[in-house]
Amino acid sequence: MGNEDQLSDLAALRFYLDPDAPELIGKLDLHLKDGMHFQEREHQYQQFYFIKKNFDSLELYYRKYHRLVLSYGGEGSDRYYYIDFNGSDRGSIDGEHRYFLRPEFVIIGFMIHKVIFIDRNFELTSVSKLQTVILTEYEELLEDIYRLLAKLRRSTATTMSNDRVREIVLEALREFKKLGWIIMDEDFFDIMPSFSRLNKVYADYINNLEDLIKH
Repeated sequence: MGNEDQLSDLAALRFYLDPDAPELIGKLDLHLKDGMHFQEREHQYQQFYFIKKNFDSLELYYRKYHRLVLSYGGEGSDRYYYIDFNGSDRGSIDGEHRYFLRPEFVIIGFMIHKVIFIDRNFELTSVSKLQTVILTEYEELLEDIYRLLAKLRRSTATTMSNDRVREIVLEALREFKKLGWIIMDEDFFDIMPSFSRLNKVYADYINNLEDLIKH
């Protein structure tokens, strides 16, 4: 057993032999534990290829020493890596790094998914245009969106306004940026492959968005 444990320890720590480890592993570890997703995109190339190259070692490391599941999704150039908090407990992560997506941001994520992927607005990359589309092209849902967002914010629907919804949309986008689900720079945003995690985790709700909002 002793030799097996030693071999397991060596396998779990093999990623430290990578010449890029000293530069990358500290911040990469914190970002993964904060819920960030890494994909083959320009702003994440180094981290993505480091994880890809050392996946077996890193997967064993997080499972053995932190009781966490390092996982991946997507195919080909849309592959992304993340710690799957839905498939495990929070392991050894302390409270400061235990990330939870707020329910109102999940609702906004549903709306973004509907606007871009279900209703096929693939060219939409403007934050202000997205806010306007949600407020003007989904008027039949707006009253219910007000009510649901107000409930989640523990306020009344009468305190909601178009300006407040715009603020919540912007707040949600900022959170999605932290997760690596989008990139955003001032008024520009772009959906990353890992945004599909929203669909995977909440697929039943997304497919029944209007019923969710109205109940």
